[in-house]
Amino acid sequence: MNHIIKNKIKAVIVLFSMVLMASCSDQEKDFTGEPLVTYPSVTITSVSPSVGTSGNIVTLTGTNFGEYSQAAKIYFNGVLADEILTYSDTSVTVRVPQNAGTGPITVKVWTNTATTADFEYLVGATIASVSPTSVNVGDQMVITGQGFGTDASKVSVKFSDGIVKDAFTGTVVSVSNTQIAVLIPKGAVTGKVRVWLENQIITGPELKVIAPPKGKYIFEFDDPTDVQWLPAQNATSKIEEGKLKVTFDPAQLGTTASKRRADLYYIINGIFPSPGGTAKTKWVQSPAYPIIAMKIAFSGTGAVKPGVGNIILDPAVTGGINVGNNKYKTDFVAQNVIYYDLSADYLTETELTIRQFKIADIVGAETGYEVDWIRTFKNKAELQTFLGL
Repeated sequence: MNHIIKNKIKAVIVLFSMVLMASCSDQEKDFTGEPLVTYPSVTITSVSPSVGTSGNIVTLTGTNFGEYSQAAKIYFNGVLADEILTYSDTSVTVRVPQNAGTGPITVKVWTNTATTADFEYLVGATIASVSPTSVNVGDQMVITGQGFGTDASKVSVKFSDGIVKDAFTGTVVSVSNTQIAVLIPKGAVTGKVRVWLENQIITGPELKVIAPPKGKYIFEFDDPTDVQWLPAQNATSKIEEGKLKVTFDPAQLGTTASKRRADLYYIINGIFPSPGGTAKTKWVQSPAYPIIAMKIAFSGTGAVKPGVGNIILDPAVTGGINVGNNKYKTDFVAQNVIYYDLSADYLTETELTIRQFKIADIVGAETGYEVDWIRTFKNKAELQTFLGL
C-alpha cells in the first residue's frame, strides 16, 4: 500500500513540474514588454566623400553614434569595414574596405541601424599575387597586379601583423603599372602585405616571414634602444635620424694633423660592450652571405672614406685578399657604400668572437662618421639590386 502511495506522489510531482515548465515557456514566448536598456536612434546626416576606392577615408556625420567604437559595425554595400579610425558621438572616420562595390553605407550601433544612400565605389589598383610567398628579411618580393602607376615616390609597401598595424615599410626597388619590386624590411613579421598609393590602400595576401638564415645580417640604425654596434677609443655615439653617429674623442681633435681612431665593433673577444660587457652571440660568417657592406660618410667631408687614414676589416683570414689597410671594394663609393667580398676566405660557416671595422690613423678635417646601415649579401648583384642600380 505504501509503495502505491509513493508512486502516486512521484507521478503528481512530475506532472506539476511539466505544467510549470510549459507555463514558464509560454510566458517567455509571449512577453512583449520594453527592453531593459534602450538606445537612441542613430542618424547619418552626411557622407564625405561619397565616391572613392578601397583605402580611402570616409567621414560620417550624424547623431547618437555613442563613444564606444567597439559597439559599432560599419558596412559598405554589405562588406564590413575593418578600420574605424576615429569615433565620437557625432562623427566617425572609416577606411573603405576592399572589393566593397557600389551600395549603401550601413551603421549598426548596439540595437540601432542607420543607412545612407549609395556610396559610389571606384575600382582602383588591385593585387593579384605576391612572389615568393615565404621570405626572409632583406629578400626581394614582387607584387603583381594592376594600376600601380610608374612613380615610385607615390608607392609604399607596408608589412604588418594585423590589418591595422602598419609599422614596417619596405624599400621599393622598382615600380611599373603591373608590378612592384620591394625589399622585406627589418621588423616585418608574417601578416598582410599592403600597398599604399597616392589615393588608395590595397590589402594583399598574407606573406610568411621566416627567421633569417645564419650569416644574414641587417643592421639599420633607427632604434636608439637597439644598440648592436659601438665605437671604441673613447669615441661617443648616438642613434638618430636613421644613422649611427660617431664623434671622435675630443682629445684626438687638437689639430687637423692629429691622428684619430674610433673602431666600430659588433663583438670583441666574445663580449659586448667591450670592455666590461656580457657574452654575445658569436658572429657567423657564412659562405652563403660572403659580402659585408656598409654605408658610411665621414663628418666634416661627407666622403665615404677618410682623406688620409685606414679602414680595416677585423678579423681577416691570414694570407687572404682582405688583409691590410683599405682592402674594401669601391664599386659603389658614389653611393657612399664600401664592401668586402669574403667568398674566398670562408668556405664553411665560421663563428667569430671578433667582428669590427678598424677606423684609424685619420688625419684631416674629419670629426667622426655616420653609418646608415651594415648588411651582408649573397653576392655583389644582390647588393647592387639593393642599391637600386
